[in-house]
Amino acid sequence: MNFIIRNKVTFIKIGEILFFGALILIMTELIHVFNAFSTPSTAAFSFLIIVLLSAFFGDLLVAIITSIVATLCFDYFFLPPFGTFHIAAYSDWISLVAFLVASVIISYLNASAAKNATNAKELKKAMEQLKEFAEFLLTTPYDQLTLSGIAIAALRIFSLEYCSIHVYSEGKWDHYTGTAESRIFEDVKNQMKLVQDHPTQLIDFADESLLGVQYMQINKGTIPVALLAIKSSTLPSEAIGTMAYMIGVRLNTITKNKKPSKQAIAEI
Repeated sequence: MNFIIRNKVTFIKIGEILFFGALILIMTELIHVFNAFSTPSTAAFSFLIIVLLSAFFGDLLVAIITSIVATLCFDYFFLPPFGTFHIAAYSDWISLVAFLVASVIISYLNASAAKNATNAKELKKAMEQLKEFAEFLLTTPYDQLTLSGIAIAALRIFSLEYCSIHVYSEGKWDHYTGTAESRIFEDVKNQMKLVQDHPTQLIDFADESLLGVQYMQINKGTIPVALLAIKSSTLPSEAIGTMAYMIGVRLNTITKNKKPSKQAIAEI
């Protein structure tokens, strides 16, 4: 189960490729069923529609693979000699290459447009969330603001899968988390057991490619004091960097306005 969850994006992409590949085959069969419309131009137009859909609902990789499948089907079923990948006429070579080039270009343009629209939407949402997070940091009294509280607020405001803050002190990493128990929490906790004390101030706790956790350094002024760990499939890296910066500024403001006790130091 953990393997499937960790590779969720990959499985979704494979599913999209299989889905649009199956659509190409279904469209091929439908064109043959309605024999009166079984022409190379009809097939090419129908396949291009599916390629467009694959670029819009998938991504560039999905669209390109769909384009290749469509090109192979176009060659095998609609260019003579039928039922082979051999092309006899020079004009058919031109048609096949033109179809492949057109489908790849259309895939690229459509996938880029869809990606830009998605990025713009995510950026707008991230800006609104950052504003709410800044209000939380500024309006929470300094004697009530804790690292665990910050992690919990970030988890709620940004709808994160996981959020924690790590502080290195007295030869070990202290872990303040916004999640009581979760799969990601267990993965990070188990991975941290494998990490030995390190002479440097900041280290990665887990392999990002394995857990999908992004790490961002938190500074108080120019001094690194903590590490922000976040897992999110939608939040841009720039937004995570802004979060870390705001947390560092707020912590710096707290230490300038009060003399913390030992207990407060441990929590801040």
